[in-house]
Amino acid sequence: RSLCVAPDGSVPSLGVTNIPYSALLFENRGRNEAYSVFFDATWTPIDALDLTAGVRFLDEYRQSSFTNNIPNSVITGAPLIPGGINTGGRVLSADEEFQAVLPRFNALLRVTDDVNVFATVSKGRRSPVVQVNARRDGTNVIANRLDVDEEIVWNYEGGIKLAAGPVSASLGVYYQVYENFQVTIPNPNMPGSTLTVSAGSASNLGVEGELAVDVADWLNVFGNFGYIDGGVDDDPANGNLAGSRFRLQPEWQASGGFSIDYDFGGVRFFATPTITHRSTIFFMVPNSALLSQDPVTLVNARAGVSFADERFEIAGFIRNAFDEEFLLDAGNTGNGFGVPTFIPGEPQFYGVEVTAKF
Repeated sequence: RSLCVAPDGSVPSLGVTNIPYSALLFENRGRNEAYSVFFDATWTPIDALDLTAGVRFLDEYRQSSFTNNIPNSVITGAPLIPGGINTGGRVLSADEEFQAVLPRFNALLRVTDDVNVFATVSKGRRSPVVQVNARRDGTNVIANRLDVDEEIVWNYEGGIKLAAGPVSASLGVYYQVYENFQVTIPNPNMPGSTLTVSAGSASNLGVEGELAVDVADWLNVFGNFGYIDGGVDDDPANGNLAGSRFRLQPEWQASGGFSIDYDFGGVRFFATPTITHRSTIFFMVPNSALLSQDPVTLVNARAGVSFADERFEIAGFIRNAFDEEFLLDAGNTGNGFGVPTFIPGEPQFYGVEVTAKF
């Protein structure tokens, strides 16, 4: 049947909103100002020992604003976007000023000319979050503040570094303790948007090491590893986030390879094959097996020759040599609507590069 469309674009016979539905506006605004002063001092009681203390003073101003214009449906009398509260284009704002004092302490001991031992204690901080949206107070629409306290982390780290002849190596251990660990989650009251919330207490215990050996003047072998036992503390006070690993943080990761750089008398051959491994990672907090990536091992390589005093170079490369399928990320904006967005990693990719210098 024919429909009667009024001059203003509405369809009176159906009682629907204007065509097109173009009055929608949703906007978040932020304004941040920060001023900081820091001071460091080092004391050397003996030639082999340096003791350093420092502090940073921080003053910041943070403002958050929210506005939208979501026309009510004539049929339902409410916005068509679930959870939406129409401000009619009015800007709702909230602001706050914060201060922080962040100390740090370092110690460096030169055991020998080839061996150093170090230790560090420092306090870190992620700024408080001033966030605002709209809520109803009777018939009035007012600002709804959803502030999150500052995230505080104390970092304790120690290790040893070695450089002796053809061998260089390091080994470090660190422990981090968080208060009010901040995470971003989909806003259950407004699909398509997110909220920053406090996950409560969290901690990180990690070990990392690296080793490089010059087997010959043309051959270097290298490798590194990292182990992290960390995440939101498994404490009932942390709610449904308790026990979750941090986003994008594997328990194990390691890599290794070797580099060849050999001169055949006017022609230089070079090659660097590498292999990397990473254990399971999660893309969201709280963790979900549906938004995770199983362990991944990737092999990459680059090799070639250069000649004529290195003015010309021909090299081939391959990344993800065995064409492993894996995800870089998942969730993202689509997850706010219940349809996670998946970002795949690079598939097998190879090519040849030709370089000439004149």
